[in-house]
Amino acid sequence: MLERRKVLATAGLSASLPLWALGGCAGVNGGGVSAAQRPVFALRGDGAVLAIDPATDRITARIVTGGAGGTLGSLTPDGRWLYVANNAPGQRTLNKIDTQLLRVAATLETGNRPKHPVVSPDGQTVALNHSGLDAGKTRVAFIDVASDRIRTVEIPVRNSQHTGDVTMHGLWLHDARHYVVGNYADNEVVVIDSSSLQVHTVPVEGNPHYFDSRGRELWVTLEAVEPKTIRSRPLVAMFDASQPMALRRTGQVAMTLSAEETANLARIEGHHGTFTTAGDAFIVCNRGSGSALEGGSIEVFDAHSRQRLATLQLGIRGAGHAYLTPDGRFALITQYNDTRVPVLDLQTFRTVATIDAGRGGHLGHVAFTADGRKAYISNRRSDEVLVIDTAQWTIAGRIATGTSGQAQGMVLNTHYAVFERVGSRAVLA
Repeated sequence: MLERRKVLATAGLSASLPLWALGGCAGVNGGGVSAAQRPVFALRGDGAVLAIDPATDRITARIVTGGAGGTLGSLTPDGRWLYVANNAPGQRTLNKIDTQLLRVAATLETGNRPKHPVVSPDGQTVALNHSGLDAGKTRVAFIDVASDRIRTVEIPVRNSQHTGDVTMHGLWLHDARHYVVGNYADNEVVVIDSSSLQVHTVPVEGNPHYFDSRGRELWVTLEAVEPKTIRSRPLVAMFDASQPMALRRTGQVAMTLSAEETANLARIEGHHGTFTTAGDAFIVCNRGSGSALEGGSIEVFDAHSRQRLATLQLGIRGAGHAYLTPDGRFALITQYNDTRVPVLDLQTFRTVATIDAGRGGHLGHVAFTADGRKAYISNRRSDEVLVIDTAQWTIAGRIATGTSGQAQGMVLNTHYAVFERVGSRAVLA
């Protein structure tokens, strides 16, 4: 421990260790730490993970992963392990980080450009999709948390003309056994039984980007109906997932976009759709494609009747994610091409505040303290994390996380099913 203090001091970081950094500290669930004691982890694409002490808002450790493109990660429910995928071209590894000793515990080779690790609700297994292909197939790896044993499923890709990422995000279904992910090349929803490694596929109308579930209902956000035209709209496809290996389509809703968005094909592209904490509404964002990132609308649908409750033109560029406060009262709408984050009241569906970083851009991810009094927002282009006073929705501090240039990625401090919804309702039964 003395050597680690020296390392921290040399790096200009705090040498006084907070409680969560002590290897022998009392925890919960067999070795983890409570959410109130847990650091906020800031993942950077330049191969570093920073630990921020929420009591002081100071960086207390910088963990060098040896990888690149590690901007997405996932924590086990007890907070003991953090998994970070190295997604840059040429990368093939997943880092397993010990959150008590604050060091890389294992580097696991899994496949071509690991994308988004997601720990199962029971904390036993990590599912990991990949952006690239291995021998013409897209790979999903299942990693046993206790032993680091890796099992893989390889899914043939028929459309050899596809360019870009093959998969984006995945989701564990209600039973913590079945995992669902999209196949962009062939426009398919893929369900995998993590026990038997059997695969079930369902064709859809466009790229299946994001998944969320409420009990045995699965809602899939498609970027747009293809072939893409000015008349295409982001689509949310609904499925009955009572029998995961026999998904049954039950409906769909389409977004209505503004005239400004439909005037440019590049402004039409749905991104993330998420159920609210209460599970009674569903929020979906139109981001626009990567060539423009100029979509700025969101829509809210009743989760029961599937009727549209609200349409909001937020005036931001690249609306991406609806991060929900721990009490479920507000949603912070993060984006890919702006400095502003609107705050949406989920009782009135009206914007009650706008947080403006005033510099940088792509404020993409949010983490909250367990009591909801503070939020941490990533600002990629400024290489910083903003500290937000949620009572006033004002910037209370700025934490510089690096100098490599536009590398600040996800911030997280707890387990999630979808990364916008955390806390006791992270998994909607």
